[in-house]
Amino acid sequence: MNENEFDLAARAWLEDGPTQMSDRALLSALEEIHTTRQRRAVWPARRATPVSNFARVPIAAVLVVAVGLLAINVVPRLPDGSSVGGPSPSAAQAVDFPDLTTTFVSPRNGFSIKHPDSIALTPAEELWGWGEQPDEGFDVLETGLAADFKGASTKVPDADSIDDHVSEYAPGGCGVPRSHQTEITIDGQSGRISECPNRIEATVVAGGQLYLFILSHDRSDARAIFDAWVATIDLTPETAVDFPALTTTFVSPTNGFSFRYRPRGDETLRPAKELWDPASDEIDDAFDVAVTGLAAAFYGASTEIPDGVSIDEWVDASVIKHDPDGCMEPRSQQAVITVDGQSGRTWECPGGIGATVVAGGRLYLFILGHDRSDARALFDAFVATIDLRPEGAAVPSSTPSS
Repeated sequence: MNENEFDLAARAWLEDGPTQMSDRALLSALEEIHTTRQRRAVWPARRATPVSNFARVPIAAVLVVAVGLLAINVVPRLPDGSSVGGPSPSAAQAVDFPDLTTTFVSPRNGFSIKHPDSIALTPAEELWGWGEQPDEGFDVLETGLAADFKGASTKVPDADSIDDHVSEYAPGGCGVPRSHQTEITIDGQSGRISECPNRIEATVVAGGQLYLFILSHDRSDARAIFDAWVATIDLTPETAVDFPALTTTFVSPTNGFSFRYRPRGDETLRPAKELWDPASDEIDDAFDVAVTGLAAAFYGASTEIPDGVSIDEWVDASVIKHDPDGCMEPRSQQAVITVDGQSGRTWECPGGIGATVVAGGRLYLFILGHDRSDARALFDAFVATIDLRPEGAAVPSSTPSS
């Protein structure tokens, strides 16, 4: 066979053979190109003499074999065949995905994120790890485009190593220890990321809060989509809610109201044993108490309002006098709060938050005793569940002192 005959045969073989490299092989090769330290080229940048068709055939074959070897032998692989960290963002460009134009602020998890306009959004209603269903602690964004994003957060114990805490609390990471995962930056904070088939996970810590973000997908451009979402995240750990949802209703047999709480055994509730008389210094047994087990307890009581009194003056004379630290302002100067549709007043002191409200001729007093930095959020959560039922209050044997 002469050179021309070989050239024609080789051309025919190339035209009949594969014309496109698979996405997986291409991405692996590109990743290796981006991450391998470049050496000085041995061959000159330009060749003075054109390469013959005869030479192009073995060169093309060598290139195909070299790319295959890079994809198979150089890129780190996990036991399931997936790569650690996945392709770099520049290697996989997102296609056919809507812009992230609408901001979602998590009601519990302490972050915000932008998303496409048309999604199915399910905000978290529970503390991460407390719900009956796995996703109850997550904010879930379902796109309908084979890429669903979700995020959750939890407080990190002071003494814990972050990597150890993640391994214990949020095992995953595609089987790779967190300390071995690829670094990622989320809202200026250094985190870690791992990739598995159909799943990308990232963890990051901010303000003592551990965040977990997950993209479940069936897309070849998933990493680019994940990075686009992550670029819009704003971490706000100060707004995170670190207590479980209040799921069970308690109806006071004495004080004429109900509220929801989280059961934690027989010691959770302590119903009132007597009616509240604000003129008395012995008032503990007049309160319904819910003990949270989370460095906080919620108290509630009510009493009939004497005829002809000014509410603010009466509260100042009967309720505020029990403030041992003198922290409470006169009721007329306290902030306004709404309890079950009724306008009331609220105050905050070290270790305690309270509110008074009037309904059906009764004065209600609610207090949260606490040792928590997020006590206001917990108090507001309790107050949001209150149903004032003055008609159900126990009838006193005599009118309270004025």
